[in-house]
Amino acid sequence: MDFVHLMHDRLATTVMIYFLIVGLWGLLEFARGGAIGGNIAGALVIGQVLVVVQGLFGLALYVEGPRPEDPIHILYGASAALVLPFAWSYFRDRAPRQGLLIYSLIALFIFGLAIRGMTTA
Repeated sequence: MDFVHLMHDRLATTVMIYFLIVGLWGLLEFARGGAIGGNIAGALVIGQVLVVVQGLFGLALYVEGPRPEDPIHILYGASAALVLPFAWSYFRDRAPRQGLLIYSLIALFIFGLAIRGMTTA
């Protein structure tokens, strides 16, 4: 379980930094007049995979080992895993430029969820 705990902890830091960078990158591209493209969309998919893998490690910890002190930690994790797919299903038909702004702000929201999740663990 030490390996699983270590991976869950390190992935939390990775997710936090990753989504901060992707969110700021998207806002910079938006400010420069850009629209959502393959690079940022691909980065968001990679970030989503990171969140899901971290959640799987968290689930393994919950089943076999220590549980978070505050149960809201699980809510933050579930929200981080679900917000991007739900946003994609709602905003996928929007203009690419508008989508860039929305997904960049969602990336920063996931960054905030990662911070909150780490503080409640």
